[in-house]
Amino acid sequence: MKQSFLLLFFFLSQIGISQTTKTNYTNLNKLLAEGEKAYSENNFALAKEIYTKVTDSVSWNHEYLYNLAAVELKLGETDNACEHFYKIYSLNDMRVVKYLAEYCPNYRGENKYSIEEVEEKPKFIYKDKEYPLIKNNNLNPVYLSAINKAFNKSKILKEKARGRNVLSISINKHNEFNTGNIFKPASSKEDYDLVTTEIMSILKNTVTYIAAKQNGHNVDLWNKWDFLISVF
Repeated sequence: MKQSFLLLFFFLSQIGISQTTKTNYTNLNKLLAEGEKAYSENNFALAKEIYTKVTDSVSWNHEYLYNLAAVELKLGETDNACEHFYKIYSLNDMRVVKYLAEYCPNYRGENKYSIEEVEEKPKFIYKDKEYPLIKNNNLNPVYLSAINKAFNKSKILKEKARGRNVLSISINKHNEFNTGNIFKPASSKEDYDLVTTEIMSILKNTVTYIAAKQNGHNVDLWNKWDFLISVF
C-alpha cells in the first residue's frame, strides 16, 4: 500500500474535524497529526494505536477507518484491514469497493468482484427486452422509469406510503436483488409491513434481474447503487 493512500484520506478526514469538535472530540486534531507523523516515520505500530483511539471515539467516520485500514495493511494485518474496509462498506461508502476487490476478494468466504472486474455486467429484462442495469455508473433510467411506474400504479402505496427513502440495491449471483431496510415507509406502525412488502414485491417482480458473470459463471458484486423512493 502506497503512503499516498493514507495521506489522501488523512486530508479528507480533516474535513470532518470541525463537525466532531462540536461533539467534544477536542483532541482529534492532535491525534490525527500524531498518527500522520508516526506513519510518515514508518512507525506503523504506533500509527495503528493512534488511529484505533480515533476510530474508537468516532466509529462512524469513514475517513478515519480508511486510515486505520491503511496502517493495518502496512503491518501485514490484511484480515483486520478487511474488517475495517467492510465496516466502511456497511456505511454505504462505495469508494471502498476497489480496496475490497483488491485486498479482500474472499472476505468471510464471500467470493465477490467489483463491477469493473467482471466480464459481463448485471442486466435486467423489461417487457421482453434486455438492458444493462448500470449506465454511466448509475442505475439505468429505463429501470428507474419502470420501477417508478409500478410504484405510481400501486393502490397500497398511494393510500398508505409516506415520505422518502434511499435504498442501496445490488444483484447477487442468484439473479436476485438485495437491498437494505426501508426506513419509515408509512405514517403508521400498522401500515409498515404492508407498505414494505409492496415495495419489495414491486422491486422483485417488475423486471427480471440477470447477475454479473465472470468466466461464464454468475458472481456476486461488492457494488451497490442508490435508488430514491418518494411516496406521499
